[in-house]
Amino acid sequence: MVRNIIKKVVVILFGLVLAILLRITVPFTLKFSNLKITTDIIAYFSGLTITISIIICIFLVSIFLAYLTDDWIALGFIPLQIYVLHWTNLTFSERLESMNKSYDAFMDNLTQKWLSYFNHNDTYWTTLEKTILCCGLEGPRSYMDYLQKVPKHCYNPKLITLGCSHFYQNIFHPMQQIGLLLLRLSLFVELCILLFYGLTLFKKLISLFARETKKSC
Repeated sequence: MVRNIIKKVVVILFGLVLAILLRITVPFTLKFSNLKITTDIIAYFSGLTITISIIICIFLVSIFLAYLTDDWIALGFIPLQIYVLHWTNLTFSERLESMNKSYDAFMDNLTQKWLSYFNHNDTYWTTLEKTILCCGLEGPRSYMDYLQKVPKHCYNPKLITLGCSHFYQNIFHPMQQIGLLLLRLSLFVELCILLFYGLTLFKKLISLFARETKKSC
């Protein structure tokens, strides 16, 4: 029963890793490769999924070795797993914070580009609106707030109501939440593996104690 549960969990985790690769890593690399926030997102998710994959592989190997060493190898894997748990939490918490800062910096820069459009006739904003099909910073009303007429390219053919900041928020902001959930899932998996090693060693010690008790009797 335990083996079947482990197999199912491993399949689910590898499926999750594949889904992240196909839905986050590859699309972001192709569509937004020129943005710094994309670099941070890819580094975070790639690093975390690779870590999860390696941990699962090591865990599967350790189960095989446990049968060869009569479960005593768990004694060596416990401190290793504690270190991995600490390293994962520390490393990817910092990367997640870096990704969040990149998001804030990107949105601030987007606001500055919008202001430059009015103050210095910067053509970046017009090009951006035509490229990603958005209108204004937060929608067409952003032009009205500056007492400006909504430009013709904001009609395609109907008025585009999606603001450029909202366009990027819809893409990048969920990555912060998904990243946090994935980190928690990774830590939970590592903690479960640690508990597995601990229970294996505990059962071994109980069995050894029972044998010694029988011998003394």
